[in-house]
Amino acid sequence: MKTLKQLMLLFLMCIATQTFAQGQLSSPDNVTPKYLETIFENAYMDVLDVKDTFIKIKDSQTMYLDIDPKQRYISINSVYTVKKGAKKDEILEVFNTVNKEVIMIKCYYNESAHTVSFYYYFWIDNGFSDKTFVSAVKLFQSGVTLALQKDVNKTVF
Repeated sequence: MKTLKQLMLLFLMCIATQTFAQGQLSSPDNVTPKYLETIFENAYMDVLDVKDTFIKIKDSQTMYLDIDPKQRYISINSVYTVKKGAKKDEILEVFNTVNKEVIMIKCYYNESAHTVSFYYYFWIDNGFSDKTFVSAVKLFQSGVTLALQKDVNKTVF
C-alpha cells in the first residue's frame, strides 16, 4: 500500500513537472529559422518559407520574422502596397496617426516601392517563452489590423 502511494505521488510529480516545464525560457543562442518554424507549426500557423535569417508565416496576415544577427531581437513585419494615386501628404498623415495611436507597431513608407512596412521588435536577449512569442505575433497582427483601420477615408490602403 505504501509503495502504491509512493508510485502515485511520483506519477503526479511527473505530470506536474511536465506541465510547468512548458513555460521554460528559450535562450537567444537557440534561435534559428528552423526553431521558429517549429514554434509556429506547433501553434498551427502556416510556415510559408524558411531562409537562413528569416521565416515567412501566415495566420490572419502574412508576416516576416527576421532574426537580429546579434540575436538581441526578432523583428516581426508585414508589407502592404499603397493604393495607386495616393498622395504623399495623405500617406504621411495616416502614418503619423498610426505611429501616434498604435503604440506597439511602427510603420515606414518606402516611396520607391510604394509600400508600407509595419514593424515590431520582440526582444529575446534575456530569454523568452514560445507561448509569449506566439502571443506577441498575434498581438502584432491585431496592431496591423488597427493600423489599417486608421485610414478612415480608404485613400492609402
